[in-house]
Amino acid sequence: MKKVFANILPDVPYIPLLYPNLGIQERDSILFLNNAFAGMNTKFVELVSSPEDADYILLPHNYSSLKGRERYIKEQAKLAESLHKKLLVFWHGDSDKPLFLPNAIVFRTSQYGYKQQINEVMMPAYAEDLLHGELRVRPKRNEKPVVGFCGWADYKNTKNRIGTTLKNTAVDALRLSGNHNIGARKKGITLRMQAIDQLQKSRDIETNFIIRSSYSGNSKTIKTDVEQTRKEYIHNMIDSDYALVVKGDGNYSYRFYEALSLGRIPVLLDTDCLLPLEDVINYDECVLRVDFKNVAQLGRIIAGHYASLLPEDFVTMQRKARYIFETYLSTKSYLRYITENVL
Repeated sequence: MKKVFANILPDVPYIPLLYPNLGIQERDSILFLNNAFAGMNTKFVELVSSPEDADYILLPHNYSSLKGRERYIKEQAKLAESLHKKLLVFWHGDSDKPLFLPNAIVFRTSQYGYKQQINEVMMPAYAEDLLHGELRVRPKRNEKPVVGFCGWADYKNTKNRIGTTLKNTAVDALRLSGNHNIGARKKGITLRMQAIDQLQKSRDIETNFIIRSSYSGNSKTIKTDVEQTRKEYIHNMIDSDYALVVKGDGNYSYRFYEALSLGRIPVLLDTDCLLPLEDVINYDECVLRVDFKNVAQLGRIIAGHYASLLPEDFVTMQRKARYIFETYLSTKSYLRYITENVL
């Protein structure tokens, strides 16, 4: 077991890596987030009192929660550097800004392929395991594939529409630099609406859509009954062959991991995405990735993929999706894997 030294601030929540050591801390902002930490009772790391005895210096708080704590961050980085040890940083959130800290290994949820730094390691979102009971496998039918989506895919108001348009205009201007992947930085709501529009027009697939005008995963923005909304979300995935997955404000999606947990095949609109443990996991075995620049052909691509699968292949993909989530991508499994195999 790896030994870490952590100078923990008493007024800032600590990261889930330390939950087995110090106890689980309840989080209120993201609905259902606490469910992602169920069963985390076996330690991933050993906390030591002396930095000299540690294998790593750990920044024990999510990086985004340390605004205004620059001095503290620099002190931890300087400590690691002085002892010739790596500083472990966890950045769960939407930002893809570079982090300039000497000797740091940065685990983060959001990044674009063209921007990835050599010291960055992708991590999954803290997503709830939605499977309760046995995996409900869908047999392959002779009809069109059903593509499901339940969530935010409409403007909240005029302000939201204007702000989104301005952001997208700025992204379009940057495309003149010659970086064609810069278009992946458009607002997630825009790309989601484009994908949904194309699928609704497609004659090749059947849609199973529930469109909302607010983000229903946050306690501050949800406008519907929490439990009923969650049930609709889960059953929408269960009752579909594929789950449409498009990024949010950050270049990642909780939906991606939640779909895998239910054994559903994500159709990932690939916005220059980086997925966790891509050198270990063969995502093609359970995920259909479609370049965002090919969104106009999305329906045809999904239908072609479905037609290419034998009935047993379709079932195998679903079982593989569940296996990969359970083995590598649940919060508990991922933290166990990186502490035993990456660090």
